[in-house]
Amino acid sequence: MPKQKNCSGDNSTDWLVDEITALAEAFGEGLTGERITIYAKALEDVPAEQLRQAIRVAIRELKWFPKVAELRELAGILSGTVDDGRPGPEEAWARMPKGDHMEDDSVVWCEEERIAYGACRSLLLEGDQIGARMAFKERYEKELAESRSQGKRVQWSMSAGYDVEHRLATLAKAVCDKRLSLNSALNFVPGERQNDFAQMLPPGEARGLLAGKVEKGPNLPGFVGMLAKMQMDGTLPEDLKAVAQSSQKTPEDRTPEESLALREKAKAQIEFLKRSRNGSGSDAA
Repeated sequence: MPKQKNCSGDNSTDWLVDEITALAEAFGEGLTGERITIYAKALEDVPAEQLRQAIRVAIRELKWFPKVAELRELAGILSGTVDDGRPGPEEAWARMPKGDHMEDDSVVWCEEERIAYGACRSLLLEGDQIGARMAFKERYEKELAESRSQGKRVQWSMSAGYDVEHRLATLAKAVCDKRLSLNSALNFVPGERQNDFAQMLPPGEARGLLAGKVEKGPNLPGFVGMLAKMQMDGTLPEDLKAVAQSSQKTPEDRTPEESLALREKAKAQIEFLKRSRNGSGSDAA
């Protein structure tokens, strides 16, 4: 067999031949030397780690020996298309929750994956993996073609499973891959696990929120929102910290006196707004 340059950059295809042979063994597929050469030549441009991952996914997920195009899809190499961030059909299917505990798994998926999963979910619940895979791929390819023809930008969203550990790992990877913003990810992180989640992120991804304790960036209007932002950025003056802490307390945290004072303040603000809308500086008759 002729030696060819492999995807790790040297002149030996020994490792690639071994990988393809192991893949064939896993599926009980007999391969000739010529067929191995064809596979090696067709896959030589795929980065080594991506190809190894594709082969691992194929062994775990596929029901039959994959064609070259399927391996390339699993490796994230889309032939004849622009890489717009959306995974290929085989890679997308491999990412979907399946099996007896699929409600436990979390996934950050593009809109096309979400729609395609909805088309096959009932088959997965019935245990029909082959039928589900076919239904998913058919719908996903349809949605993919339509989105690309219309020039739609990829949109990512989170489907949160019950397994918190898997959810945190999925969210951390999505933040690092720029598929979710940190603020969006924190919506799915239980309060008591935010410090654990912080440890999964590179410091630069935290955007100033990782300072011993991770807190979800508040989306509050007016003066209260400004105080909260200054507190998170570490620029809040000492004499305003007590004000900021009081404004962010939950009802359970406040004393009866604090609750009464806030209610009185809210009533005064409502009365002020009524007078402002009336335009006369007094309540409407």
